[in-house]
Amino acid sequence: MAEDSVGFIILSFDGQEYDCATLNTTKNTGKRPVPTMNRTGEVKYKASGIKTYSLSVAVVIPDGKDTVDWLALNDARVSSESESGKWRETYTDFNVQTVSDTYDVNGETRRTLEGFALGYINESM
Repeated sequence: MAEDSVGFIILSFDGQEYDCATLNTTKNTGKRPVPTMNRTGEVKYKASGIKTYSLSVAVVIPDGKDTVDWLALNDARVSSESESGKWRETYTDFNVQTVSDTYDVNGETRRTLEGFALGYINESM
């Protein structure tokens, strides 16, 4: 029997739900190789680093005034969860770095928000 997967997500900023077209998240462990000169010519050491979290969210551009000043979004709590609520991820202290608009010939307009978060919480059940 096939198992269910997360089909679509519900996105919220500081508890308010927003329609989104795409959500891309990147979690970086910060781990890196430490190259040294040796007889084998291979890396033998590694170092731990600082974890970083980056997000890119595409929201729909409304016909009229946008209800959110996306450029002013600082230290927000961004949560994405499945329809059933069994899968949930939260990024804390999200700050927008860039906002870009896309207009498509098919009438699809999107506003892409790119930024970083300072923390990550996996709240899946």
